Amino acid sequence: MIKNFDRYFEKNDGLETDYMKILYYDLDKDFQGTYNSYQYTRLCTITSGSKHIQVNNGQEFNYAQSDFIILPPHASVHMKIPEKTIAVVYELSDKLLEDTLKKVEIKHELDVDMTSDFVKKNLLIPQVNTHIERIKQYALSDDPNKHFLIDLCSQELAYNLINQYHLTFNDRKKQEPVEYTIQCLKTNLNDPDLTVKEIAFSLNMSPSNLILIFRRATGMTPKAYHNRLKLNKAKELLLHKNVSEVCYDLGFESLSYFIKLFKSHFGITPKQYSMKILQGKYQ
Repeated sequence: MIKNFDRYFEKNDGLETDYMKILYYDLDKDFQGTYNSYQYTRLCTITSGSKHIQVNNGQEFNYAQSDFIILPPHASVHMKIPEKTIAVVYELSDKLLEDTLKKVEIKHELDVDMTSDFVKKNLLIPQVNTHIERIKQYALSDDPNKHFLIDLCSQELAYNLINQYHLTFNDRKKQEPVEYTIQCLKTNLNDPDLTVKEIAFSLNMSPSNLILIFRRATGMTPKAYHNRLKLNKAKELLLHKNVSEVCYDLGFESLSYFIKLFKSHFGITPKQYSMKILQGKYQ
């Protein structure tokens, strides 16, 4: 059971199958935090309790056990927990949505692209609730084939979401892998475990090929680009945090590496930068 929205725990806890990842959150009363959907669509439910959420610093609403929300990729949600709450989140892989859309024929009057659509709050209709409960039962069981059973049920769930809510899959990332990679790097700014291999896998590319086309487009490797993003963010954080806190917050592998990288990039150490800011000598 995950106690907060730390990406490290999300990546290492929960149950993962070929088609989805199931995340269980145990949140105490008055807990606050910012939750991200990262690069995948997420179906968010509440087992007990309730949440007050603000989406991308705009739309605000409450939701509880009778509701669920569909979060598109790269959504940022600030949450306030008014009572002890247990939430279960189903991260739907692109493979699940893509495979389901390939296998079924569903005609809608309008095509709706959920990757760019806003967060949707919906009443938990019986069709969706039935699949969610079955997936939850399989996840908590000792059945040695539970991953297979969850993936079978996940396709039914995906079918209903596509049919009822026009949920679809945007494969733009396959045509724009550099843009997709940059978005991943920005979204996972403080994730020390993010690798080129992981991004390349989601693009169905080899890491070497991704590095090659990324370097051609930006003049640097994805890792170097990621470090540049983090160093620019470090300058902001150093205005009100010490060097060690900034290093930890941004997921650098060590303090010495952070200092060395910062000095190489800006010609000054993080500590010297902080002192000059305080003295009003650094522009």
